[in-house]
Amino acid sequence: MSPPEASGGHPRGGLFARILLTFVATALASALVAAVAGYTFAGRFSAGWIAEVEEVIEQHASELQAAYGDDAAMTEIIGRMGAQLDARVGVYRRKGHRILGSGPPHLPPGAGPRRRELRRGTPVVVRTKGLEPPMVLYGVPDADPRHDRIAGIVAVTAHGRMRLLVPGLALALMLPVLGGGAWVLSRSLIRRLARIEASAGRIARGDLQHRIALEADAPRDELDQLAGAFNEMAQKVEALLQGQRTLLANVSHELRTPIARMKVLVEILQERVEMLKDRGDASRPVARLDEGLGDMGRDIDEVESLISDLLTSGRLELRHGAGGAVQASRFEVDALLHRVADKVEARVEPVGEITLEADELLVERLLSNLLANARRACPEGELTIAAGVDEAMDEAVDEAMVVIEVEDEGPGVAPEDREAIFEPFTRLDDARDRDRGGVGLGLYLCRQICRSHGGTIEATGRRDGARGARFVVRLPLRRPTASP
Repeated sequence: MSPPEASGGHPRGGLFARILLTFVATALASALVAAVAGYTFAGRFSAGWIAEVEEVIEQHASELQAAYGDDAAMTEIIGRMGAQLDARVGVYRRKGHRILGSGPPHLPPGAGPRRRELRRGTPVVVRTKGLEPPMVLYGVPDADPRHDRIAGIVAVTAHGRMRLLVPGLALALMLPVLGGGAWVLSRSLIRRLARIEASAGRIARGDLQHRIALEADAPRDELDQLAGAFNEMAQKVEALLQGQRTLLANVSHELRTPIARMKVLVEILQERVEMLKDRGDASRPVARLDEGLGDMGRDIDEVESLISDLLTSGRLELRHGAGGAVQASRFEVDALLHRVADKVEARVEPVGEITLEADELLVERLLSNLLANARRACPEGELTIAAGVDEAMDEAVDEAMVVIEVEDEGPGVAPEDREAIFEPFTRLDDARDRDRGGVGLGLYLCRQICRSHGGTIEATGRRDGARGARFVVRLPLRRPTASP
């Protein structure tokens, strides 16, 4: 069933809503933090606060002037001013050094050029750079008119950068909340996407019985719908391929009887032709009949070989490559290699004592196909077959592997064709001549046999870099556990 769609053609569901709400919540939280921070800074460093400082200083101006020179009295006055303003208040000399109070140790550079305003008793606001709060300066002249001295009274908000704690704490609280929400959402999405990706990979590798596990019967959101679509696709593909394989296997099986009859008929006719030739009949019709029956016999053998390959392939495919399709037994690899190599006059490199647990008939079919292909590729060249044991444990089967290599001196296989040649009914362009190449099932069957044993096969170049091809077969030493 198709997923519901919103107007405009875009699917709308739980995942869409979660993503949308996450971004909306993030935007609202960011706006709230910005508003709190702006209100805090605007309220604390506003013109109203500066005016309040100026007013308090004006209230204590005469008292400060009268106490000029009396450090104890000055300290008591600026202490009361600091408590009233919740600010740090200090007394400074002309050059900007603090002599009393709790203000900054030095006046900012902007205070020096404004001494004339300070002498007139005008409050001066000096704004500093960055996030530091502004300073309010007030000049207190000496009560003795004979002295040309002033003391600078400076008021600075008591907390200064501490006021940044309000927006800072807001940000510190917001980030974990938003980060935690984003982490939960991301983890949920990535975990489920990874599960879909892994399952899709298994299906792509041929495990068509695999299905993506769904957490609920009904799809919750778009990811569940995607997983359901994958499962439905895999089910349809499996049914389609199963039907094709069953049909092919049944047709191939039904063809075996008429082919057997044709072989018997050809043999009878060939015997009659031989009788005519033995009687001295060397006429042209007899010679043509003899040649035609020979060609027919070879064609029937080729069709029979094709049907045998199809039946073997169908048996492996229908049993999903492992388990009952493999009749495992223990046999010596060296004896098998010599047996198949003698058929095509291949050279067997020395092989130690290797005992393999596998289906001997299938492995012999595998090696025979490889050697037959190699001999067709180089009719006059040398073929080599070798075997060994790779003690490194294979991760897929947790078992040491038997490695069998077949090398020839033929034209080789181009890198771009080394994977395609294992597909059914695939033949390279320069081997389309029926007399040189088969029907394109040999290497496909080789890969199926390898997979049925939990092994692999690949085509590469020769080890010595010379012209030719090299096929590497890897099979576990012991029979793999059957797939469920």
